[in-house]
Amino acid sequence: MSLGSWFGRIVRAGAQDYTKRQHIYVTPQDTRTDVTNQSRKQVLGLARYWFYNSPVVRGAIDCMVRNSIGPGIKMQSRTSDEGWNRATEEWLANWSLACDVRGLLDWNTIQQVATRTMLRDNELFILLTDNGDGWPMLQMVEAHRCETPDYLQGEKRIIDGVRVNAQGRPLSYYINLGQDDKFSEVQAPDLIVLAERDRADELRSLSRLVTCLNLIQDREEIITNTMVSVKRASAIGLALEGEGSAGFFGPETTTNDGITTDRVFGGGAIWNVPNGRKIREIKDDRPSPNLTEFMDQFLRAVASGLGLPYEYLWKADLSGPSQRFVLAQAQRRFDEISQAIITQLVSRVRLWALAKAIKRGDLTPPRGMDRWWDVAFHTPKKSTIDAGRDSLADREDLKMGIRTLADIAGERGEDWQDVLDQRKIEKAYESGGEVKAEPLITSIGIGGAQALSSIIQQIGQGLITPTQAETILVSVFGMTTEAARKIAQDAGVKKTEQPASIPRDNSQAPDEQQVSPDGQNTAPSEQPEQELELSHPTVTVTMQAPVELKAEPAHATVLTEAFTMKDDPDLELTDKELNMVAKAIGLKNKPARKKKS
Repeated sequence: MSLGSWFGRIVRAGAQDYTKRQHIYVTPQDTRTDVTNQSRKQVLGLARYWFYNSPVVRGAIDCMVRNSIGPGIKMQSRTSDEGWNRATEEWLANWSLACDVRGLLDWNTIQQVATRTMLRDNELFILLTDNGDGWPMLQMVEAHRCETPDYLQGEKRIIDGVRVNAQGRPLSYYINLGQDDKFSEVQAPDLIVLAERDRADELRSLSRLVTCLNLIQDREEIITNTMVSVKRASAIGLALEGEGSAGFFGPETTTNDGITTDRVFGGGAIWNVPNGRKIREIKDDRPSPNLTEFMDQFLRAVASGLGLPYEYLWKADLSGPSQRFVLAQAQRRFDEISQAIITQLVSRVRLWALAKAIKRGDLTPPRGMDRWWDVAFHTPKKSTIDAGRDSLADREDLKMGIRTLADIAGERGEDWQDVLDQRKIEKAYESGGEVKAEPLITSIGIGGAQALSSIIQQIGQGLITPTQAETILVSVFGMTTEAARKIAQDAGVKKTEQPASIPRDNSQAPDEQQVSPDGQNTAPSEQPEQELELSHPTVTVTMQAPVELKAEPAHATVLTEAFTMKDDPDLELTDKELNMVAKAIGLKNKPARKKKS
């Protein structure tokens, strides 16, 4: 048995069996043969026709544009030089208002038109040119303009208006100027081809609506015929049956279609039916519920052709989990579109425009900067039905470090640096121009406050040094060096502020006792000469061996208040516990203790 016969017995698709289905004869060939220039133009014309005449097609494409790029994809310079970032953004903001050759569109509108054209025609050409003095300009050219001139027909290296090399790489494009069949040959580096490719060897792309154009036409014809039938049935309410030709209510009228009708009769009349004749009411149940269900398949075809879930396009009466699934699937399609626009159009235009600005002398990148084009792109905010829950999850993920502010702001179509800058501006406005530091507990949360309180206690107990604590506060909690040093030093002072090391003046009472290192009570005059006196609150005493300090209960000092945190995410602290946390992290000054007289 040969391999070919064995393979033919396994694969049943495409088998010639006229008793079951019509045979479709196809042979695999190159794209240029499968999709001819004439067939591509026919599909392009139908796609544009139904875009303007079918509200389903127009609404679906507009919805995809709205959720993919919104008013336009934002570009945020992200180099290490903030001055250069501001300069490039200011220049691009001015350029975006005067970037169209015709002077009709700004940069954001060009993005919208380009995205809409790509989804409808699946092909658009953007010419990179200038106004004569180096100012970068854009010119959009629709797909039907690119074709092979008559005088170049038969050239093997020119395919559907594209000149290619031996490897199939486009070298130039022939653009019909629309004036006496005049053409302009545009070099490939000066032209952006915006399209979603389907095949590896395609030079010209086919509209994605090609899979559902016939079904769209079938649906529109069914709707039109049903509408005509319903209108005609609603115009004739009663029928007079029996012999006779005279009108029952008045003179008869014959329409152009050959239908004889009586005149319209007013309400409140009493009918006197002649003998041998009767009145029958005409009922019409169209459109039937079955027709409505039948029409859904056409809508599904349109949604599938455009890559959208049917439920997102037409049917939204779903449960919560189902709606979330549909939104997630639709968002993936929106991300595909926005990524195509960023990769093929926005990033390339931005790089080209900045290069032209540098060449003109409008911008000068800092010396030694090798990546002056670094940028972050921001797409519109993602659609959701759980805005409150998503915001809560974002806040918790940000506190835990699972996600960053850049991730969260990016999903909302914002830039994280702009968010922080705006927050500073608002805080300065609230404080009358003075920027106040954000409370530490706002950023570290209750769990972080508990950990910080534990570190402060360990400093006071001598388990870690202030220097070690300062390093932890800077690297783990993200504090500034000054703030971390102050907290560590203050906690170190608390350790040294023991009753035994507080210097006494000579005016104290004779019966006052002090605690000596050996545990015996001594008089002030008997104090060892080498005792270290605290001259500055930031000095820390470190003992080489464990020493038990004994003091009178009246002189005992509580170092740090402590409490036990419960592992409960919804824990509500009492006022006393909140005050203790605030004292531990420096949000609230502890009341000064009065010395005992």
